Amino acid sequence: MTERYFADGKEFLYPHAGDPTPPIDTKLLILTRGGVCIVGFWGNEWCLGWLPLPKRNKEKEDMK
Repeated sequence: MTERYFADGKEFLYPHAGDPTPPIDTKLLILTRGGVCIVGFWGNEWCLGWLPLPKRNKEKEDMK
C-alpha cells in the first residue's frame, strides 16, 4: 500500500525562528519536537511550531 500525505495552504509558525508566539490559553494545532501534530495548548518545552485550528463551514456541513 502506498502511503499518501496531503498538505496544502498554511505552514506552521515557528516562534524560535522569529515567527509570532501563539495566543495564551488557546487550543491550537501544535507540531511537537517529535514531528507529530496534536491539538492542544502551547508548552515551550516540547512544542516546535503552531497553527490556528481550521474554521468550520457549517453551511456546507448542513447540506444534504
